[in-house]
Amino acid sequence: MTREKSPNVLIIDDEAEIRTALERVISREGYHVFLAENFESAMTIVRDHAVDIVISDILMGGKDGIEVAREIKKYNSNIPVILITGNPQLHTAEEALRNRVFDYISKPVSRQNILTALENARKEKEDRDRKSKKIIKAVREKTHFAQQSKDLNYRNSLILETTGDCVITLDEDLLIRGANEATIRNFGYDENEIVGQKITLLISDENTGAYLERIAHLMSRKSDHNIARLHNAELISRSGEKFNFDISVCRYELNGKTYYTGIARDITQKNIISEKLIDAERRAFLTTIASSIGHEINNALTAIQGFIEVARLPDADEPIKDKAISVTWNQITKLKNLTFNLLQLGKPGDSGRDKEDLDLNEVVESVIEVFRKTTRLKYCEIVFDRSPEKTSVHSNADQLSLLFSNIFLNSADATENKGRIEISVGEKNHHPMVKIRDNGVGMSKDILNKIFQPYFTTKKTGQGTGLGMFVAKEIADVFGIRIEIDSEPEKGTEFRLVFPDKL
Repeated sequence: MTREKSPNVLIIDDEAEIRTALERVISREGYHVFLAENFESAMTIVRDHAVDIVISDILMGGKDGIEVAREIKKYNSNIPVILITGNPQLHTAEEALRNRVFDYISKPVSRQNILTALENARKEKEDRDRKSKKIIKAVREKTHFAQQSKDLNYRNSLILETTGDCVITLDEDLLIRGANEATIRNFGYDENEIVGQKITLLISDENTGAYLERIAHLMSRKSDHNIARLHNAELISRSGEKFNFDISVCRYELNGKTYYTGIARDITQKNIISEKLIDAERRAFLTTIASSIGHEINNALTAIQGFIEVARLPDADEPIKDKAISVTWNQITKLKNLTFNLLQLGKPGDSGRDKEDLDLNEVVESVIEVFRKTTRLKYCEIVFDRSPEKTSVHSNADQLSLLFSNIFLNSADATENKGRIEISVGEKNHHPMVKIRDNGVGMSKDILNKIFQPYFTTKKTGQGTGLGMFVAKEIADVFGIRIEIDSEPEKGTEFRLVFPDKL
């Protein structure tokens, strides 16, 4: 018999001849044999060596085979014990079963019987050892995972308590079930004053209805997408001070109940800085287009002045006067529209706090009409594809106009102000979208990675501030607008402005 590892067999018998006979039979089959004449010497061998199987006589001096089996099981319950008896009796067999003896053989013992019992015992020992290893491995892994979980929970608790972001957990009834230290500090409440209260505690009266509607929309979602984001949400502290937050909300199930945990980042200071940058860019932008629009105004005034002078001549007849009135009226209407659109771009704002329902078609068209009159886009082929239906967004016309303006100008510059710019209003995955496509020089991956950085520009010195696309991104972030860009060198660029739904 050949085995990778020869099992160790311990033979216990107080008669030397029987021990020797069994050793000869067993060792020839590849087993490694230990011999013991009594219980004490047997237990010494068990403690000092890795014994796999025990064969013991039942009747011996001192402790008998039943007691040997009992002690072996206490030491290592995986070791099979085979008992041999020359006087088989019912009560000894019952006792052997109670002590989980593996086999019970009567003398005289045949070679085949002992080898069959040994082979079965070997398989039983290997099976028990495999199961024990699995159990030990499972226990170790469970202990390891439990320790990891404990460490992770500890680290998470440290993060929650040290982060500057507010972390708030709500239940299905919109009751606050947990709040970290930053929440307590920023909103000015003690923990027992905020936990257990409705989330409306942190919402101003004028925003309560709108925000509860948005929260209800989140809670009623049927999709598997469990994360939602609220941009520029206004919350109120205990003292009545208002702050602006970007909030990410996660929905999850715990013990059959639904909870919502939100991470709120204070963007109040960021908004102040953004407002200053946007206002500076608006002023620079208006300065840029003022000279171009001034040229159009002068052309209109020249036409008006010329026809009025002709109409005032003594010999001017009625057709000439009617023509003068018609030209004057048309030019005044043109100037009125131009001035209105220009004022729309230039009127002061407060970074989108004054929001209203807008039709993207009208906002985009208003910006296009201004640029059709400027030298920056006058020679571009502008193709505008309106959405067949009203495409509504809840936003700020001033800020959106500046956002569109910066991207339109970027497209015009990419075509050297004489290419084709395709602008369309539509939807993407049920979200309002404005698409701007040009056939200009395109951008490399390196430029795409830097396009929103402040003061980054590919234009010559004095031809750009490097703030246009940075401000566009700032405005987009304020309104939760996602800017997607596809571009390759010499293949043009496509901007997609994807608006959030009303959540």
